[in-house]
Amino acid sequence: MTPMSLATKIIVLGGGISGLTAARAIREFGHQCLLLEECPSLGGLTRTVEVADFCFDYTGHFLHLSRYNTPEEIPYAGLNNNAWQRISRHSVCFVAGRLIPAPIQYNLGQLPPEVLNQCVKSYEARPRLADSDHFTFRDYIIHGFGQYLADLFLIPQNEKTMAISLDHLSTQAVKRFFPPPNEALVRTGIRGGLPTASEYNSSFWYPKTGGIGTLVRGLGAGLNNVRTNQPVTAIDLGTRTLQTGTGENFGWDCLFSSIPLKLLCQMTNEPDLRAMGNELSHSSTIVFNIGLQGLLRPEFEDVHWIYVPDRSIPFYRVGFYSNISKRTCTPGRSAIYVEVGVPSGQLRAIDIVKEVQPRVIASLEHLGWLESRTIRCVVIHIIRHAYVHHTAGRERLVAAVVERLHECGVYPIGRYGLWDYTSMEDSIVSAQTTVREVLDGI
Repeated sequence: MTPMSLATKIIVLGGGISGLTAARAIREFGHQCLLLEECPSLGGLTRTVEVADFCFDYTGHFLHLSRYNTPEEIPYAGLNNNAWQRISRHSVCFVAGRLIPAPIQYNLGQLPPEVLNQCVKSYEARPRLADSDHFTFRDYIIHGFGQYLADLFLIPQNEKTMAISLDHLSTQAVKRFFPPPNEALVRTGIRGGLPTASEYNSSFWYPKTGGIGTLVRGLGAGLNNVRTNQPVTAIDLGTRTLQTGTGENFGWDCLFSSIPLKLLCQMTNEPDLRAMGNELSHSSTIVFNIGLQGLLRPEFEDVHWIYVPDRSIPFYRVGFYSNISKRTCTPGRSAIYVEVGVPSGQLRAIDIVKEVQPRVIASLEHLGWLESRTIRCVVIHIIRHAYVHHTAGRERLVAAVVERLHECGVYPIGRYGLWDYTSMEDSIVSAQTTVREVLDGI
């Protein structure tokens, strides 16, 4: 990469955690930048809203750390460990009418005997997985855990979450976020023992008060030259200029983009990039944040979230904000979130308020998980780009897109900028590392 002068024009697209990190890193290098954010406020999906007696995030956003030991070590955020709590995850799976500890594949001994016997029989008869580039996510699950557990939980849970058939996903979709077919752990769980392996989300950090938006406020502190309500509508890679929804034009020498890679491609004036962007696949998630009068049922007292694989139930997960931090609502109240996966192409055709919300509330009430009369508010958040689909062609497409963008001084960053499935920590590191690689030596 060629050195740039001190007069280099640098733009950051997107005011989420990766965009804010990039802006802070750019300033650290002694440069100024212009940050453009399409929404009225910064934060992206790592935002918190307060409604009456409740504090809601844009669904469950928890800080899983592997590179940093504590929140104070996160660059630029200026966090205080005393304001955060480290929580040991307690998540469960709703299967066979029971709440089974997650991950279910390591806790099979908690299932009813007749279900356990079927899982064990199927596990012993599972086909062996040979090395192949053509195996799908579905193949990986069946070969790793057996057909019965795959059909009971693993396939429907993941298909509801990502709103796509697992036949269309490669084994790259697994990565470090899916508990692997560790035979020792599976057999320990069958015998009723407790698994000892640590997963990426075995513990997480969360603010004691104020919601996950605390992280955004820290990253955004002191930034100037930030423009909100500035959606990018067109990008000319040849002239290195872009236009926003307000009709303004901006030029760049160096552009760091955290907006979804698919959208970025579709905004460009290059047919080949637009065609590749159209091939990138993802799901959407509708989040219902619900404020309740009263406390949760006793069996939910210390549960952080529940996986729900039953296809007849519209949602794939229910989480409990007020179990993660008591200060997400006033005493005597409870705060929960409910997530519904939707294929991205169907989102506009859905009447969320008149169709989806009543089904969600009715299902929760039918399960006995809440009483509708106790509902004090419902706040709906729509995550249009929720889960990136690791299809067989994703790696090739992303590599080709990124190569072309780099030629034009455009550098994707973060989970959606790089079209990947990563943690918040990964997005922060991605932004900081990319800025350093590009600007180092100026």
